[in-house]
Amino acid sequence: MSSSSSESILPFKKLKSLSLGTDGNVYCNHNMVAVLRVAGSRSVGLGHEFYGCPLWPESDCKFFIWKEYVDVMLVKDPTLNN
Repeated sequence: MSSSSSESILPFKKLKSLSLGTDGNVYCNHNMVAVLRVAGSRSVGLGHEFYGCPLWPESDCKFFIWKEYVDVMLVKDPTLNN
């Protein structure tokens, strides 16, 4: 049985912090603009977009958040993007 819901890939309980700038960008734990990437074949979220640290893999701060989660947050509270 397949589902079109994205809830299964949203890390609501795992998220420790999220920094959205007034410029609309997502920032990693290094306070750098996070990079938008696409999950590959070794991921449960194959094909889904996520934000990650721009320094990965050399100096990764372990920042990770699915793009769908950020989108949901911005729909629920549009003031976060102002």
